[in-house]
Amino acid sequence: MATGGADPRAGKRAHVMRWWVLRDGRQVEVTARRFENAWEITLDGSPQRVELLSIHPGLSALCFPDGRNYGVASQRLARDRWRVSLAQRTFEVHLHDPLERVVAPAAAAHAGPHEVRAPIPGRVVSVAVAEGDEVQAGQALLVLEAMKMENQLCAEGAGKVERVLVAPGATVEGGQVLVVVQ
Repeated sequence: MATGGADPRAGKRAHVMRWWVLRDGRQVEVTARRFENAWEITLDGSPQRVELLSIHPGLSALCFPDGRNYGVASQRLARDRWRVSLAQRTFEVHLHDPLERVVAPAAAAHAGPHEVRAPIPGRVVSVAVAEGDEVQAGQALLVLEAMKMENQLCAEGAGKVERVLVAPGATVEGGQVLVVVQ
């Protein structure tokens, strides 16, 4: 959910986004306000000002006012689910709109076909599934090497592999469809 609001420090309108996140089985409130090149991120009431500089799709630099800087790699696993690597730690994060607490069931099952796409250009290292295989949500489908990092791409939900469009050793472009799960 995004709303506009005034930044009292800059006198400018700020873009505000609100979510709740499931992390380690616990709900965490998250608010993000964008002020030109900076963000104010509030986690459960504790604000932190940061800059997030995009280096490449799926790769950013997170810069704190005290001089700390981190590389951040992100991979979209589903519409509301991300795998984020930060400072040699990897997290799986589920973002939920605040209204979902009221209108969505606690655990919604993913239904229908979905395409697994390359988050950035790279080379297919391995393919873990074949056409016709049954897969579960979060199951590894293939490994993509990009920028000297191996990224495991996973199924968004349970289903049957309809098409595998790449093989090990293939070079792929960012956004290219790799696997289709029905």
